[in-house]
Amino acid sequence: MNNGARFVIATIYKILSTSEWREAERSGVYRGSADDKRDGFIHFSTAEQTLGTYEKYFAGKPDL
Repeated sequence: MNNGARFVIATIYKILSTSEWREAERSGVYRGSADDKRDGFIHFSTAEQTLGTYEKYFAGKPDL
């Protein structure tokens, strides 16, 4: 049913390791990182948040 609401489709970002990405490709679904599972939801970022997310949680981690 269309009630006249407009939807904006935005791109969301997730920083993950190459092995996590390959597993998501292989299985056709991304089930979340250990942190996501612990928190009960998948952490995504907007384009504007991505650098800050990287700097706070992923800086220096190889193979992203």
